[in-house]
Amino acid sequence: MCCNYSIINESNQGMLVFLKGCKKYQLTYKNLCFSLNHNELITLHKFLIRIDSNYWEKEYSNSIYSKKIPIPTLQSNFLIMIDEFELFELQHLTKPKTKKYFICFKKPIFPINWN
Repeated sequence: MCCNYSIINESNQGMLVFLKGCKKYQLTYKNLCFSLNHNELITLHKFLIRIDSNYWEKEYSNSIYSKKIPIPTLQSNFLIMIDEFELFELQHLTKPKTKKYFICFKKPIFPINWN
């Protein structure tokens, strides 16, 4: 991990960090750690937003496992299973920070008459 980093988002179970030296994002969540470039992070966020948790809860309603929402990986024998709260938390972690805009007051360009 690079020494020069900035924390983008945090939650109780994870953190999204931008590594300035290698220009990568590192997403840690519970016992998982992902190293992502900018495009991969955006793609992951879009994928997480599109997951229909209600569909997967119904699909795996007879499952013996409490976590019913699957996240596929490129490795065919590895599937990440999460629950609805974890999905919400991952969506929050991968969401890009929104810029805060403040109203700034400039010196008026017209004269003020204090009658």
